[in-house]
Amino acid sequence: MDLNLLLMSLGLVLATMYVIKYACDSFEGASDYLGTKVYKMAPGVRGASIEAAASSLPEFFTTLFLLFVYHDQDGFSAGIATCAGSAIFNAAVIPAVCILAVTIKGVKGVQISQLALGKSTLVRDAFFFVMAELLFIYFLGFTALAWWMGVVLMVGYGIYAAVLMRGLGGSDDVEEEEEEEQEDGAEAPGFFKALITFDFNHLLFGGQEFNARRAWIVLSSATLVIAVACYFLAEAVMWSAQALSVPAFFTAVILGAAASSVPDTIISYKNALKGDYDDAVSNAFGSNVFDICFALGLPLALYGLIYGDVPLKAPESGAGIVELCIALLILSLIVLATFLLAKTGEDERGRKVVYAGMGRGIILIVIYGAWTTYVVGRAMEWPWLSRLVS
Repeated sequence: MDLNLLLMSLGLVLATMYVIKYACDSFEGASDYLGTKVYKMAPGVRGASIEAAASSLPEFFTTLFLLFVYHDQDGFSAGIATCAGSAIFNAAVIPAVCILAVTIKGVKGVQISQLALGKSTLVRDAFFFVMAELLFIYFLGFTALAWWMGVVLMVGYGIYAAVLMRGLGGSDDVEEEEEEEQEDGAEAPGFFKALITFDFNHLLFGGQEFNARRAWIVLSSATLVIAVACYFLAEAVMWSAQALSVPAFFTAVILGAAASSVPDTIISYKNALKGDYDDAVSNAFGSNVFDICFALGLPLALYGLIYGDVPLKAPESGAGIVELCIALLILSLIVLATFLLAKTGEDERGRKVVYAGMGRGIILIVIYGAWTTYVVGRAMEWPWLSRLVS
């Protein structure tokens, strides 16, 4: 093991997490404005669409750089692993963080014992998430990944987006958003603080109130910063694999996934503390659909058209990735079952809802712990785990 290279790669991961974290604050504010004020998206739609796509940009750029910079199946397998690891992180850790944050801190001074999540929203996102996973696992059964597979994946996301667009209109969060904007405007950061925290609204517009043009410029600026950070995250993933002498997808599935999931976590956490529970959880599951269908689909389509198919018969990119994705599917179904089999009822608007309290938050953390143990055990070739999965 190359300790110096490992420490350097871990330091680079932490640095990229810092950049992604603060850049995501900028596009969170901009996407929030676009979703509620410009496009007037209904609860659960904003989180699954504009916020999910924006917060999944790290997975997209990381996969893009891993594939195009390293030009081989090992690089793309690391990209697949980043999205796969991010998917289970999003499905388990992010809802757990939201549940625990709300039940411990409350919402606007009111103690909350459980979240009420729209059942139809959960079923919608769960269906598309599982279908995307099954489709990708099917493609992994081929000897190589071709450009047309990426196109099919993107069409799948287009169908999901079309379903979401049926929920445009009806946002009733305007009053809450206005209160938050007033609170946020109470103390404007100085130039240096705005610079090191990538606060593009203050850097470019002096902290003026958003309009559609300013919001899209801030989103674009934050996206550019995230893209640069993800290039170095891709480098860190490969360096850490080299330092540990393991296939790159093992380090990508933990380090790359955790770092690239920072925006999803922050956006969902903030939504939960505002009482936007549907958006908080839909952002996590919607991000997973985006990761599999678009963050993998577009790089695969582009690479296939430019360089040709990505072969999958190497051990680290064939059987290992298939096993990884099947494990992801199994754990995803378990996570979804913890929600869909929970106690149900109706909220004040007559919607069917699913209740999730602290107990379910803890269960989700345990599930992610089991996933991490599995990944580390396979990377370290623990004999008992190898016998269990063989």
